[in-house]
Amino acid sequence: INEQYFPAIQKFTVLDLGMVLLPVANQIEASCLIVQLVQEQSKEPSKNPFLKKKRALLSEPYLLRTVQQIPGVGKVKASLLLQKFPSIHELSNASVQELELVVGQVVAQQIHTFFTQSR
Repeated sequence: INEQYFPAIQKFTVLDLGMVLLPVANQIEASCLIVQLVQEQSKEPSKNPFLKKKRALLSEPYLLRTVQQIPGVGKVKASLLLQKFPSIHELSNASVQELELVVGQVVAQQIHTFFTQSR
């Protein structure tokens, strides 16, 4: 991985794969670690220490507080949303229809607007 792509790989690792930040010092270590993780994940994903557990996300107060910053979302709705969409990435890509099933039409529209207004 060259230096140009390293930030994108870090972002992909955290947002798309749901992994913690890669504990590496440079691109060479990142490449080696990613290859190792892919090999290990293909064997037994449950034993990969770098993958976050979906349930653990709900216990992370910063994630709950972050979702509560969305207009119309309080603690209860934030918890419900994180049960259905366990990452900010999944929540931000959810359709209005998917959100409506969890929080109702008005709040679903507010959430969708919140994530799409800056795109």
